[in-house]
Amino acid sequence: FDINDIFSSFFGGGGSSQRRRGPIRGDNVTVRLTLTFEEAVFGCKKEISYQKIQKCSDCGGTGAEKGTSPKTCTACGGSGQVRVQQRTPFGYMQTQKACDTCQGTGKIIEKPCGGCKGKGLVRVTKKLDVNIPAGIDDGQQIGLRGQGSDGLNGGPSGDLNIVISVRPHAVFERDGYDLYCEVPITYTEATLGAEIDIPTLEGTQKFTVPEGTQTGTMFTLRGKGVQHVNSKQKGNLNFTVVVEIPKNLSDKQKELLEKFAESCGESNYTKRTKFFKRFFKKD
Repeated sequence: FDINDIFSSFFGGGGSSQRRRGPIRGDNVTVRLTLTFEEAVFGCKKEISYQKIQKCSDCGGTGAEKGTSPKTCTACGGSGQVRVQQRTPFGYMQTQKACDTCQGTGKIIEKPCGGCKGKGLVRVTKKLDVNIPAGIDDGQQIGLRGQGSDGLNGGPSGDLNIVISVRPHAVFERDGYDLYCEVPITYTEATLGAEIDIPTLEGTQKFTVPEGTQTGTMFTLRGKGVQHVNSKQKGNLNFTVVVEIPKNLSDKQKELLEKFAESCGESNYTKRTKFFKRFFKKD
């Protein structure tokens, strides 16, 4: 890596020698972590791997060969700045600029460290075990203070920001802490009512569908949704029943259904009757 790129990130492409010699906070590091639906809902421990800039372990961040140390720049006396006299229409004026000899650091490295080539910093790959809290959602972040890149001149380290990405589930859709799903039921179950199995995060739960249930009807199981982050409170599970109409009926089955329809009459289909009355209503 180029140490100049690091300084550019700290100073926006430049900066005074005074800032270079003062404590500088390290850069934040952002990584993306993909979780399964279940890992996000129940929480888990994951190992992540990411790159960061840290002090060279060979020289301790000084940039000088082990057993040696940087020397004070004689050109600027260690200040990192030199005075420059300029002639102006109003006379001579003195200004300060970064020392060209030490690049504003105030130090001269006579024997650069071989591990970091005198930069004092190296790029490393770090592995870290992270506890993922139950209930975390897609797009949310986990911040770990001080786990980012090392600072300069005694400055603090940056933070590690973990952006969560959650894979979709085959059955459930999530909205906040609430869950949604569709549950198919038979024509007979919808007509007569029945006890059916509803999928939940903890397994199946019995639920009695009332007779005459229409397709698209939504029911709610309270407290069967996702646990709130850092809380024992849970959202709800909302499921919509979808009445599945039988296909490939035999002649005998069709005959029975026709007889059933004749026995019901229009009075059992109030929505249908009202709809067509409005549609064909004459002015």
